This record gives sequence, C-alpha cells and structure tokens, in this order.
Amino acid sequence: MNKPDIGMNRDRQGGVFASRRTFIKSALALGVFLAYEWMTPRSVFPACGLTPRETEGPFYPFRYPLDKNNDLTYVDTKPGKVHGEIIYVNGLVQDESCRPVPGALVEIWQACSTGRYNHPDDRNSAWLDPHFQYWGKSITNEKGEYGFKTIKPGSYPVNWFWTRPPHIHFKIRSRNHLELTTQMYFAGEPLNENDRLLRDHPKEEQEKCIVTFHESDGKPSGQFNLALRKI
Repeated sequence: MNKPDIGMNRDRQGGVFASRRTFIKSALALGVFLAYEWMTPRSVFPACGLTPRETEGPFYPFRYPLDKNNDLTYVDTKPGKVHGEIIYVNGLVQDESCRPVPGALVEIWQACSTGRYNHPDDRNSAWLDPHFQYWGKSITNEKGEYGFKTIKPGSYPVNWFWTRPPHIHFKIRSRNHLELTTQMYFAGEPLNENDRLLRDHPKEEQEKCIVTFHESDGKPSGQFNLALRKI
C-alpha cells in the first residue's frame, strides 16, 4: 500500500481543521475546539478499561479527501445527497484512569451504504457513492470529546463463508499514549454473531466495541468511548 506523502502526514498530525459547515469550527493558531451539542456524550465511560485493539484492515486510505473534517456526508468537490442512513457518532477519549485526553486525533474510515470502500484494492462490485467522504478526522476538546456525522455503512462479503457486519474503523493518536486502532460495531446486527474479528475478543471486550444508537431530536446518535494506554 502506498504511504501518504509527508505533507499530508503533517496535516494529519497537525490537529485542528477548518470547515465551512456548522459542525466544528476551529482556529489552528489558538488550538480552539468548539464542541456542539450533538458531540457531547451523555455519560462517562464506566470502568475506563482499555479499548480492544483490532486490525487496520486493507482499506486504510492511501490518499486523503480534500475535505479533512468530521462531516463525511458532504463532499465539497462533488456536492449532492449522500446515500444511506445519516448517523452521529460521538464519545470520550480517556486514559486507563478515566482522565480525558484532549488534543487527540481521532480518524475514522468506512464503506459507503453499499458496503464498498473508496480504495483501489477493494474489488467489491457494489456501487461507489461519489457524495460520501469515506474518511474523516476529529480533534478531542479539553474534555476528551469527539464527534462525527456520517452514514451507517453496509455489510460486504470477505469470501463465500464470511460477510462482515456494518462497522467503522477508528485510529486514535495522542502524544502521551499508545496509538490505538479498533472498530466500532452496531448493536442488533445479526452478522455480529459470526464475525471472525469480533469473535476474537472475549464477550466483555466485544461489548465495548458494540454501540447502540438512539434517536436524539430525530437524529440517530451513538456513543463510542475509547480508552488509551499511557506511554
């Protein structure tokens, strides 16, 4: 897989991003991060047990979209209506002692509603949504909060015997913590039961990665909290 160029990597590590939409506004020079109501988790992560690690998978983007923000439902260069159910994912990034981790870079990448990734190695013949961003990033605020607006991804076949359930990939980077790569799953999905990656974890660890979504002001919202190990 091709590596991102150095300039792009600096942008990913650089932190706060600018967006003309109304989800996150930030000032790079001041490091200001304003969290909106849909980003605020309703509860604190119960035990702050470390989040289970999972594979990065073959479809981590080798090229980032021009839009580098936390709204995956709108693409500046190809405006149009995204296909699929729009959802909001938010949560807390904390350490093992339940202390918030501010300034952490949270990346997500995922398939579109048909189950296809925007990646040349994805041989899935499903339709590719040109109005979906496929990758996004968010910077945690001083309370360790992050948030994304995206769509529920579709499932897709790995082989004749294994179909992956809907899931979203996460990668979290923080200066004083070990990098974490994991995946978020959706509660109530029948394919969760036999997913080979999810089954690799004990039941209590599986539950940390499965998120239940609730309607909040007509918006399906789910809270996925993440706990990092300090260096």
